[in-house]
Amino acid sequence: MKKFLLPAFAAVLVFAAGCQRFNIGPKGEGEYVIGEASVPYDADHISAMKRKALKTAEYNALERAVRTFLSSSSLIEYPPSVKEQILAKPQSFIRRSYIKTAYRKGESYYLEARVMVLVSELSVKVKELEESSYAKKTNIVVASRETVGEEVSLQQYCRQGIYKALKNFPYTLLDGGNVSQNNLEDATPLIDKARKEGARFLILAEAAANELAPAAQLTTNFKTMRARANVRVFNVSNYQLVHGAAESASGLDAVPAIAAQKALTGACDGAALQLAEPINMAVHSSKTFTFIVRDVNTLDRLEKLQNILKELREVEDFSLVKYNNSNATFEVQANVNTSEELAAKIIRRHHANFTINNTGPQTLELIFIQ
Repeated sequence: MKKFLLPAFAAVLVFAAGCQRFNIGPKGEGEYVIGEASVPYDADHISAMKRKALKTAEYNALERAVRTFLSSSSLIEYPPSVKEQILAKPQSFIRRSYIKTAYRKGESYYLEARVMVLVSELSVKVKELEESSYAKKTNIVVASRETVGEEVSLQQYCRQGIYKALKNFPYTLLDGGNVSQNNLEDATPLIDKARKEGARFLILAEAAANELAPAAQLTTNFKTMRARANVRVFNVSNYQLVHGAAESASGLDAVPAIAAQKALTGACDGAALQLAEPINMAVHSSKTFTFIVRDVNTLDRLEKLQNILKELREVEDFSLVKYNNSNATFEVQANVNTSEELAAKIIRRHHANFTINNTGPQTLELIFIQ
């Protein structure tokens, strides 16, 4: 009997050692995330170069995980507290790492590593920082076409007026650049681009400034410019026009360019102020659902899940509330009436990815199968 127990005990020890070697730990302890790095090749300091590359890969893996846990479909940049308390202290959220591949690539040294990120701790910390120090804003792309007389202007005076009008509202305004006449007639390409950039709305402005004819006859050095602006805002999830506004304004200055600037800025400022309330109503028009997805299992699959949510036109926005033991809980704002309707929209387009586990009045629970 003892002869039988000794080999069995030895097998248990070998298995335990194997578990440590392959990093089999308690569920939720951590998940492997791929991190990459490319650093200058230094033949004189090979060891230091490799350490630097590994540290960079670990940081990149953590940064990727943080981005996932912030998870808003319209997030543009990290809250400062996340940079200070997480990204500046990467070792607090990394358990271990090992190199998958590394090689010289021209004048650079490339490294790819598997990095175990403590996802449960990271998820809790990110949420804590979000709630205490970060006010989420609605992202809006602002694009315009401006003319002065017969010339197209690239000075962005109209966009300056829109920024001024909306700066105190809970919006993050993103520069959409100067657009062509074709874009004014068909905004679809601009809306598609705005959606890819994480915006919920697109503001599209057309503004023109011209010298007033009577002013040209006056014996004065001052010029009067008159501008008219037409500003529209579109919902990028469904391509629908939310609201449109028009406004006129004058600008007086000895320098014609400054007079035009005053006129264009004033007209677009006035028109944009008329859009603030319709945008606010559109932001709050969607219903909020608790969306639970089980068996997500890895960070790669969590990213895939978030991309699916971003693709759904009915989904206005979402944020990751909790990720624990391979299950994800989202808060989703969607333009649907019931959780059953939201489930139908998801399954219709992504039937290969989910099965329905449960639905409630404001709750939808799915199982992620691929």
